[in-house]
Amino acid sequence: MVEVFRTNIQTEKEADFILEELQKAFPDCNINFDLQDCDNILRMETEERTIDAAPIIALVKKHGFAIEILPDEVPQKLNIPFKKSQSPASVLNRF
Repeated sequence: MVEVFRTNIQTEKEADFILEELQKAFPDCNINFDLQDCDNILRMETEERTIDAAPIIALVKKHGFAIEILPDEVPQKLNIPFKKSQSPASVLNRF
């Protein structure tokens, strides 16, 4: 199970502090930050169980940071008409 969060954590120092707190509370999770992303991503993954976002959000907020679940966004299917003489690959090469 993977859960991805948007945060306002901006520095490595802040991320390291929260990471340490989260690892204490959720030792069975692989946890990392992507501070290069515009949403300052917190990613949590575990194979052991489903992830309950509520205690994660509460822990991060307890330390004064903003956090919310980043909604899943499924890319929309391209509806490109094909000419009979075109293969799908030739149409995609236009992009």
